[in-house]
Amino acid sequence: MTYERDLAFNLRIRGVSERQIAETLEEVRAHEAASGTSAKDEFGTPQDYAKQFPKGKRRSWGTTVTTVAVAVALAYVLAVVVTPFLGLDIREAVGPVTLLPALAVLLAGVIAGFLTDYLRPAPRSLQSSAR
Repeated sequence: MTYERDLAFNLRIRGVSERQIAETLEEVRAHEAASGTSAKDEFGTPQDYAKQFPKGKRRSWGTTVTTVAVAVALAYVLAVVVTPFLGLDIREAVGPVTLLPALAVLLAGVIAGFLTDYLRPAPRSLQSSAR
């Protein structure tokens, strides 16, 4: 992918706000245009450049997607484990109960969370969108 997308992804993982990501990308674009050198030559890899920013407490959309998937998978596992102790047999209603659906939800959530952050377009600053 492009330098901008990789940088935006790495900044999101560090918890940087979308506004700050947009400002950073605008600075990178302006520096590239002014100097004529590539961003990678000037700033290093997107991973290294993103490490210069302090970690924030903000959660990215991908982290939220992954967290919801983990919660759903844990709720399923908890329901499977607890219902026999409550005298309920959910197998009569749903058939054989396995933990494979929980694993599938967990895996799908992790992949969807990653793709949500990675494929999300790099933001544009408010100044460039007003032009």
